[in-house]
This record gives sequence, structure tokens and C-alpha cells, in this order.
Amino acid sequence: MDKSLLLLLGVLPFVLFQGVASDTLCMVCQNFKKGQCLRGKGNCTMEQGPGCRTRDFFIFSEKDGWRLNHTQLDCYDYCSSSNFYFGDLKISTFCCKGRDFCNKYYGKGKE
Repeated sequence: MDKSLLLLLGVLPFVLFQGVASDTLCMVCQNFKKGQCLRGKGNCTMEQGPGCRTRDFFIFSEKDGWRLNHTQLDCYDYCSSSNFYFGDLKISTFCCKGRDFCNKYYGKGKE
């Protein structure tokens, strides 16, 4: 086989896949509280789409205002950053992609 053909076959896959985004690895935790995952710890992989999601759940009280209750971490195809209010419950959603574990939760303090 011609050396130039072998070189082309060796380089072609890298050229073709250069513009393709790689998978993003995300943290998963159903109940993150007081600096640790209490339930449902794991990882998930987003091949496409918005990627990793962080949702903070706050509860309102007259005495303390909005106080963080717990956080959930996961993968989600239709993620968009937002705040939803349901009476005394507020859910703040944040999305990220392109960097493994971009939804790693550092917390708002260990309350």
C-alpha cells in the first residue's frame, strides 16, 4: 500500500471528528445536603444536549426568608437556567456542559 494512503487513513479519523463535541460526565445526587450526598450518588453521561443540571430547593419562612433545604444533581436533556416558585418552595436550576463534573456542588455553606 502506498505510504501516502496509509498516512491519509491514519489522519482522516482525527480530521473528521475534530468538530464533534465530546461527552460530558456529570455528577448525580438525589439529596445533597450539609456538604455530602445523602442519597442517590453516581455519575451520568450527556452525549448531546444541555448537559449537567444542578437544582437548589429552598423553603421560605417568615423568620429566615429563603433557606436552602437540599440540592439535586443530574443529567437533563431539556435543562434551562430558571427559578420556579410554588408557594413556600423555590427551585433554582443551573445548567452546564463541556467540562466533566461542571455541576460539582460546592454548596452555599454547610448549613
